[in-house]
Amino acid sequence: MRLVASEQFHESLIGQYRDLIHEAVLESESDHKTRVNIGKLNAKLQVILKAAAYDGLPENVVNELIDNAIPATKAA
Repeated sequence: MRLVASEQFHESLIGQYRDLIHEAVLESESDHKTRVNIGKLNAKLQVILKAAAYDGLPENVVNELIDNAIPATKAA
């Protein structure tokens, strides 16, 4: 029973950080959503990484969430 509750808490925590990262990306986009202010996004992600570490969420999990949330750019 305790393991199930722990897994549910972990999944809930991941969901919360997924939402925070998505919000950070949206807040860092330009008005026309054609560009991302990398400095602003980086600052927000650093805060999120520190909070996740405090909450006990492994850095590799947060990095995967970030990789999934950041729009890919096309190389010319």
